[in-house]
Amino acid sequence: MSTKRNKIIIGLLLLIGFVIYTQYEKNAEPTWQVNDENFLVMKDWEELMDAEKLKFSDLKFADHFKLLENSQISIPLANNQRKFQVERTYSFGQQLYILYSVDLAERDKEESDIPRLSFNQVEITSKKGKTFHFPIDIYEGEGAIGGVVYKHKLYRSMTIHIQYDKVETDEEWKEVLSSETVKLLNPTFTSNKGKTKIDNLTFNIKPHNVFDVPPVLATETIDKSLELFNDQKIHLDAFEVYQMGSRIKLDSKVDQDLVSLFGTIENGQSLYTLHTDITENEDLDYYLETYSALDELLNMNDSDSLRLSFTHSVHRTDKSYAFSVSKQDLVQFASNPEKDIKKNEVIADDTDFKVVYRGIENDVSNNEKGIRFSIESKVENVGHDEYLYFQPNYNENRIQNEERFMNNLVTIKNSSGETLQNFDVMGTYDSEQSGFLLFFHDGLPKGDLTVTLSKIAKIHPLKEKVEVPLKLPGLNKQ
Repeated sequence: MSTKRNKIIIGLLLLIGFVIYTQYEKNAEPTWQVNDENFLVMKDWEELMDAEKLKFSDLKFADHFKLLENSQISIPLANNQRKFQVERTYSFGQQLYILYSVDLAERDKEESDIPRLSFNQVEITSKKGKTFHFPIDIYEGEGAIGGVVYKHKLYRSMTIHIQYDKVETDEEWKEVLSSETVKLLNPTFTSNKGKTKIDNLTFNIKPHNVFDVPPVLATETIDKSLELFNDQKIHLDAFEVYQMGSRIKLDSKVDQDLVSLFGTIENGQSLYTLHTDITENEDLDYYLETYSALDELLNMNDSDSLRLSFTHSVHRTDKSYAFSVSKQDLVQFASNPEKDIKKNEVIADDTDFKVVYRGIENDVSNNEKGIRFSIESKVENVGHDEYLYFQPNYNENRIQNEERFMNNLVTIKNSSGETLQNFDVMGTYDSEQSGFLLFFHDGLPKGDLTVTLSKIAKIHPLKEKVEVPLKLPGLNKQ
């Protein structure tokens, strides 16, 4: 009997202890009411985080894949009789999101009464012990609404963007990116009551090499095949999500000239163009890059699906077209840049498109002066700007496998045969004809130029349209 009685007594003691603990937790929060006319009050944690996701779109990704982390940082602000606490953090490379709270007092009448965290420099220590100091930019979110109140705490948030203004060599980049900590230097809390300095704050981050794709977080099997115009079959193996992107893994070797697949993406309400570049890694795996698909999925309900429809393949050809820009025209334009030099010379009249050298123009809408050419597409239901986007060709001797699928290149040479490297390509749109503007970072050259458009891509319909339904996958089991 004594054993049974002891068990009953122990059970009662545990029950009483639990009741006392829960009552303490319940009473730990102040009893006074927060004035919702002075502060934006959240009814629960979910509402608070929904507001954060509206301010910082990356948090939709971080929350779904459980990348938001709790923090142990909690510091009393003695002068203010309050406590500062870091509630959540999320890091990607050297970008750091911080959600923190400061206790609310009954005397507070406006947000400026509550101390706000500020700092302007961080310290990064590499794995080898080398330290770097960098200035930072602080982003407080899209349409930032200021702090919000939940359970007698004022919550504020920020994303810290580190400005790598003095990193020059590859070795220094490796040192910086190997860091597992970010230290906020000289943090200060400021309110209309004054300033309070605290010790430096250190946050753990995950090292990330910006040149490598992060590990895959989630996978969804696709297992579909499509057939190109030349009878080549491409197998779509799986949809992979990584931080912060997505791709479709191809379970087949891809020809050198296939650069992308083309089609549409539908979210149930809207239909968009889908243009997925093909990439290759060092292990000779091939992927379709699908950033737009991930963005759509993160903005949909978990039960909804996205539909990708592949209709065309885009192939790089060995075709190239050249036109000359005379010194005389360049000098004439330089003397009166408000007056465009009109040319409208047909450079090529292909079965798919027509290339026209338009002249030298002052593009007022983009505030740039440059050489303009246009592409008039002849492919039914496919505009040229959807697959013929041009890129500057700065280096004719590329590293093997680097930018392996580069297509639609622009090369500019002067009268001495030197390849120029100080220009970029911009898409232009007006009421007459969309096209491209070649603009120079240090002003238009004054000598004869030869502009060559090479590796021109050609688009072909697939044998049959292939549809791929997608849902946002859950986190892979570790």
